[in-house]
Amino acid sequence: MRQRHATLVTLLAAALLAGCATPYGRARTALAEERYEEAASGFEEILTRHPDRLDALIGLGKARYKLGTFDDAITALTRAAARAPKSETAHLYLGLSHLRKGEDGPAEEHLKTLLALGPHRRLAAQTSRALELVRGDHLSKEMRAFIAASLEDETEWAREVRRAAEYAYPPPPFYWYRPFGPCFTTRSGHLVCY
Repeated sequence: MRQRHATLVTLLAAALLAGCATPYGRARTALAEERYEEAASGFEEILTRHPDRLDALIGLGKARYKLGTFDDAITALTRAAARAPKSETAHLYLGLSHLRKGEDGPAEEHLKTLLALGPHRRLAAQTSRALELVRGDHLSKEMRAFIAASLEDETEWAREVRRAAEYAYPPPPFYWYRPFGPCFTTRSGHLVCY
């Protein structure tokens, strides 16, 4: 029985490592580790073989955005949004790319589309505040960077909450903890509130 368990664990570990060894896995890892040039070239390699692969288009757009090549990011993300009009990530980064370029009209359009898709309530509130600022007077380059960073941070927070809820053990017992709002306990016993 122990032999079978050890073999199963070994096979599972090999499968997990093989998943990261794919070009897409390497590109995703590079993006997560902030190696944006490497990530962009990895996603481009994938897109040469599979030109309409949605996850690679979005990954390339995010990597190009992070590198500050907003025109290239817009090109990739526009293709992704055309293939998946309900992609929150594509519309968020399209809006941020246009915002950072100083193109307020397209930025507002994509951020409104993001709001219409019904993102997490905190991201929706932050996006609404960003739209108010965009509609206001002329924004400096630094203010545009700050707005973009705040929306990215809120998006990452919402992703982490969603990921934590998926790994809650057993089904997440939601309850209301007065100072914070709805909460659940993760598998490791941590209390996550949002």
